[in-house]
Amino acid sequence: MTSIAKTYRVSIKLAVNEWGVFESIVINKGKSGMEEDLLERINTALQSSLVPAKPVRTTVAIGDDAEQKVMNHLLQISQCNSDFIVSDTSGMLNHGDMMVEHMGKRVCIEVKCYTNPVPSKEIDKYKMSLSHAEYSCGIMIQMKPCGFARECGIRTPIDFRIEDGKPSMYLTNIDLSMLYPVISMLLSYDGGIAGGADELEKKTAALLGIHERVLSIRTTIAQQKKLIQRMEDSVDEIVEMSMV
Repeated sequence: MTSIAKTYRVSIKLAVNEWGVFESIVINKGKSGMEEDLLERINTALQSSLVPAKPVRTTVAIGDDAEQKVMNHLLQISQCNSDFIVSDTSGMLNHGDMMVEHMGKRVCIEVKCYTNPVPSKEIDKYKMSLSHAEYSCGIMIQMKPCGFARECGIRTPIDFRIEDGKPSMYLTNIDLSMLYPVISMLLSYDGGIAGGADELEKKTAALLGIHERVLSIRTTIAQQKKLIQRMEDSVDEIVEMSMV
């Protein structure tokens, strides 16, 4: 059988999810002159070739994508820093969802993704986990903007507390890129140094400022992406109409 090679100039649209996995691949005909039936066959073959892929999940992620997002982010940090060790502690009683070992100390991390404010009883559970002698400090993350129960007195996205002598951060709807600086700041705290708490609160205020700027930039980027997508769709429509 004789094969015939043809070359077409086409544009390709790719859709990638938050895990970096391709969800769709579509070839646009544009001015390529490609036959409709051939274009349909190629697009069907491309889409069929996509194998649903998911990131490797630890037990912390079963039924909880919010915890998996945090875990994946921390694991990315660990790949760049051999002194940054991440462990899944979700299967251990009263030990939080995960633990980070860094700078010779251990951090207890608890993740919540409630559509309503996190109730005080959940904060009490977190404090119980933090009370273990192996932990030097802790972080409780509420992934949703509704935050924590009013009676807890947590009013800002980054809230620093001392819980039974241990530094603790309560984070609300923050960008995960803020996690490493928060962890580093907590681990650098020394309650025995005069002014240590004051210095940490100053750093907390600085982190709040960074968080607000990051949030603003992320919002702007998301808006620009939507605008660019609409422009691309309009261009495709114009090209398609010009081919009629």
